[in-house]
Amino acid sequence: MLKIMGIVLIIGSFTGIGISQRRQFRSHVTVLGDMLSVLDTISNELSFHLTSIPDIVKQLAADSRPAVSQIFSAMRDSIAKDDNLSLTFKWMKAFKDCGRDAGLSEDDITILCDLSDFIGKYDAQAQQKSIDYAKVRLSRQLEIASDELKSKGTVYRTCCVAAGILLVLILI
Repeated sequence: MLKIMGIVLIIGSFTGIGISQRRQFRSHVTVLGDMLSVLDTISNELSFHLTSIPDIVKQLAADSRPAVSQIFSAMRDSIAKDDNLSLTFKWMKAFKDCGRDAGLSEDDITILCDLSDFIGKYDAQAQQKSIDYAKVRLSRQLEIASDELKSKGTVYRTCCVAAGILLVLILI
């Protein structure tokens, strides 16, 4: 009876590891999709409604998506402080502090931090061009993450189950 429980625990543990890895790949794809949606929102608000960046940040902080809300809440709180720091610094700090926890990779964070050089500084057309460029770069990141999910996600899950079965066979 104990052997059977041990077998089930070993295989279950390895399967859990594989499923966890796959979930991380899926989460990264979801967060990148959310960030592309955020860039669309910022672009629309700047182009059509002429909304200020602090107001857009407040809007995004109230978003229902956890990753978006986490990053832009930190940015909103930073903007609310009267500490004479630039919007560029506050934008970069929010993404660097909260980006990893939200599920972004270092490359994703770099792309979004590069955008801070243009947001709120130039006319709407220059900001629009920089947002479009960031969207192209993030779209490429999304393609890469989707490919990783398709290939590596399944491989992780399968290999972990196989490793659990192999360990059971070795122990028996």
